[in-house]
Amino acid sequence: MNFVHDNRRSAVIGIGLIVLGVIWWLNLWWLLLPGALIAGGVAAYIQRRATRTSDAVQSVLWGVGLGLLLLIDFLFPGVLFLAGVSILARGREAEIDARMQRFISGLRRPRSTEHPPETTNVPITVSPGAAPHISADRAATGDTTRLHE
Repeated sequence: MNFVHDNRRSAVIGIGLIVLGVIWWLNLWWLLLPGALIAGGVAAYIQRRATRTSDAVQSVLWGVGLGLLLLIDFLFPGVLFLAGVSILARGREAEIDARMQRFISGLRRPRSTEHPPETTNVPITVSPGAAPHISADRAATGDTTRLHE
């Protein structure tokens, strides 16, 4: 038995139970079917990507698409749009999958890898006739004028 596989399965079941508890607690039952469709589309994509990229892309397209259409209550005309997108995607699944993988890897990559711009040291010179330098231990103050009300 694979220990990592069991941990992943346990994590998925645990997260699913927590989500179900939140749905029950907040009375969000209308989210159950769209959420299940979206999760099923993503799971089918992950499972099928290893064998057939075209099936994986179509699965995620229909699963996530139908879930989102149910969320925004745009089911019937949305299914027509989704069918059109599915037909247009035929034959381009490998390119779509490559774009999806670049997007996902961009989300996983830490964004703080940019280096700060390099600084340049500029020498400071004092011209003759400039104000004299006052040391930090001998601070100079001028007269203080207090304004009374």
